[in-house]
Amino acid sequence: MLVSLIMPTINRYDEIYLLMDSLKKQTYKKFELIVIDQNDNDKVKEIIDNYTDDLDIKYVKSDKPGLSLNRNIGIDMAKGQIIGFPDDDCVYEDDTLEKVIKFFEENKEYRLYSCKTMDFNKVDYFKKMYDGECEITSTNIMDTLTSITFFINFKEDDYTKFDERLGVGGEFGSGEEIDYVLDLISKGYKGRYFGQNIIFHPAKKHSKSKEKYKRDFNYGRGFGALCKKEIVYRKNYKFIKVMGYKIIRNIGGLVLNKDRDYHDATIKGRIEGFKQYKL
Repeated sequence: MLVSLIMPTINRYDEIYLLMDSLKKQTYKKFELIVIDQNDNDKVKEIIDNYTDDLDIKYVKSDKPGLSLNRNIGIDMAKGQIIGFPDDDCVYEDDTLEKVIKFFEENKEYRLYSCKTMDFNKVDYFKKMYDGECEITSTNIMDTLTSITFFINFKEDDYTKFDERLGVGGEFGSGEEIDYVLDLISKGYKGRYFGQNIIFHPAKKHSKSKEKYKRDFNYGRGFGALCKKEIVYRKNYKFIKVMGYKIIRNIGGLVLNKDRDYHDATIKGRIEGFKQYKL
């Protein structure tokens, strides 16, 4: 089975070597890497040219903003039965793709695979995820999936596209990967999560600033828009529990005076995103 890995990139260079080196070490070799370069220079091209003898790489320039939009450009170029979406600064374990392929070969009824993401010190700094193994459902999806950890076996189906209004650079600044998989689950795709398998992502610390408040607000808007799609338009009323839990946590943070700026920005963003998103 051919795996298509779709990687938009912008404003990141040195970290790309880490991803490329991890791809070069993969024990499963039947994959293509599709690079969508949004930079106005040739630095990324110069980096990936060092790997073209070892990896099957498709490269395209894009002057269009938006993470989801550029992932969709990559999807249009993909040839694989299985698709994944590595970040340009993540790192796969040597047998990451081998584990994905083995899972799909041995479990024909499953169409989704996901695993845990941790920083390079194996700390849940990037996002706290479930520690065990479980089915992926609409009510635990926030704890079992990030954009870099899921792979889809489309088999003979047409590829699904991202909602280009969601995600970094879109109208609503997050939620695109959760929405993408929720849409597949609503179509009957069955998924499994493996907390013992890891894809590494560097920890990022953000200082308090007006820029951070704006970013947290826009991420909140993305989650609110996602909830609107899932609850109102896909009519999955179980997701009300997921949204309610997040809102309660924000309220708790405000009451306990724990990172008040984050909780204030996020709760306002979530409410606005829910109100403003329309199909």
